[in-house]
Amino acid sequence: MFGLMPEKPWDDEAPLEGFIASQAVSNFAGRGQQAEGIVAGTRIATEFGWRAVESIMPGDKIMTFDHGLREVVQIQRSALWTGRKTCPHHMMPLAVPAGAMGNATPMLLLPEQSVLVESDLAEAVFGDPFALIPSAALEGYRGIERITPHQRVDIFTLQFAEDEVVYANGSGMMHCGSINSGRIEALLDGSAYAALPMDMARAVVEDLKEEDALLG
Repeated sequence: MFGLMPEKPWDDEAPLEGFIASQAVSNFAGRGQQAEGIVAGTRIATEFGWRAVESIMPGDKIMTFDHGLREVVQIQRSALWTGRKTCPHHMMPLAVPAGAMGNATPMLLLPEQSVLVESDLAEAVFGDPFALIPSAALEGYRGIERITPHQRVDIFTLQFAEDEVVYANGSGMMHCGSINSGRIEALLDGSAYAALPMDMARAVVEDLKEEDALLG
């Protein structure tokens, strides 16, 4: 069993390191300039149930949206912002209330992290009800808002043999890249997910708001 996290971990006065396990992960990047990845404390669906992302190691099998269980090939650890000045607005994480994205508990999303949403507009335009959008487009949807981090925010990037979408804190769905992301082979074989540009992503979110309004 995992220790209980605060209902809203970003409001906790104790350092985040208090519940971050000490893990041997590859390619530590400590410059604090990353706004994409999975925030420490987020629960990921694995073959052995829900586990905090910081406890996952290369070789562990994760439940994915399209391909069932898939093995993590590499993990990168970094920090959101370690500068002396306040975290820039465009890098500020988004606080997601419980249930807003199918998440059972509150969680943080990084603005450049892509998430999978289901939308009538996406189905009408693309013939597929699921669309991958940058989390920044969700600001203002179902109480999702940016917050100023007052403590260190550690980020974990899971990489697979192919691009995957994993389940986070319930039925929330986050994109994870492959070790070949950006290479021509990944583009040619169609294994890479493509996030919508911000203007289209915002249109999808506006459609989601309208759907909520209709449901009353």
